[in-house]
Amino acid sequence: MRGLIISVVAMLSAVAAMAQDGAAWWVERLDATLGERYAMKIEVEMMGEEPIEGLFMVDGEDYYITIGIMEVYGDGSRRYEVNNERKEVTIDSVDLGSVDLLTNPTHAFDFVDEEFRSELVSYSATAGVLRLVPRDSALGISEIEVAMRRDGERVVPTRVTYDYGGDSISIELSAVVWSERGLPRWDKNEYRAYDIVSFL
Repeated sequence: MRGLIISVVAMLSAVAAMAQDGAAWWVERLDATLGERYAMKIEVEMMGEEPIEGLFMVDGEDYYITIGIMEVYGDGSRRYEVNNERKEVTIDSVDLGSVDLLTNPTHAFDFVDEEFRSELVSYSATAGVLRLVPRDSALGISEIEVAMRRDGERVVPTRVTYDYGGDSISIELSAVVWSERGLPRWDKNEYRAYDIVSFL
């Protein structure tokens, strides 16, 4: 009986500790689980619009996104946005300060304490929801909500919602196996028939 009581007390202490410092634990495990190379299917839903399916891949500071008629290549400094319907490529600098998944996926889950106030909205043994509020209003985001699935020490995102002062974008996420072909890279020869617009 005494052993059971000790076990229950230890479990309650662990739960209390998670509640107290829960947000930091989830953010840390999310970052550790994703690492520097991962790929996910996405379904993007904007207010009043039909959901659009796509995929994004991250490899260090490089990334590739395909969603609807759009493709985006990023190499850490430049962003190549391809509109396959208009046959147009827009080249611009990567916005290194952005934490928006569709703008800069390499830092979409880098939630540093100095940049965000974080709160664990709900959690269980297998799931959690974080609310993050940027400390700098210049980011233009009112808040970010991240839903996550937990499997032991592994934590992966399942949904991220951005609130831009009342306008929201919600992105459903599901992990996929990394392609054996690796990350697609920008190759101007593949888009020779496209108009190129550069802001550099």
